[in-house]
Amino acid sequence: MYSIELSDEAQADYENAVVWYEGQKVGLGFDFSVRLAEVFESIGQFPERQRFIYDDRRFAFVKQFPYKVYFIVDEPNLHIIVFAILHEKRDTQIWKKRSDKLG
Repeated sequence: MYSIELSDEAQADYENAVVWYEGQKVGLGFDFSVRLAEVFESIGQFPERQRFIYDDRRFAFVKQFPYKVYFIVDEPNLHIIVFAILHEKRDTQIWKKRSDKLG
């Protein structure tokens, strides 16, 4: 199993989404967190099953929510860096700019 690290920006994405969903309906933020945990478990076990989006960057869908988790895999160290957790309708330049910071 790969270890998973969230960048500061991805952590902020996560927290903002939970707050927003919880504001829409009590318990919905928790539901989002559960679905996100499922994504992390899936990419931690089988990152190669997720789609390539650009170069060596990949993404995974969050079930029941219009979000994608963007990440890069450090194969030699069995480590995954999540650099964005974004609504599907957000500007694609956001994840691209973050991705470019990773090198």
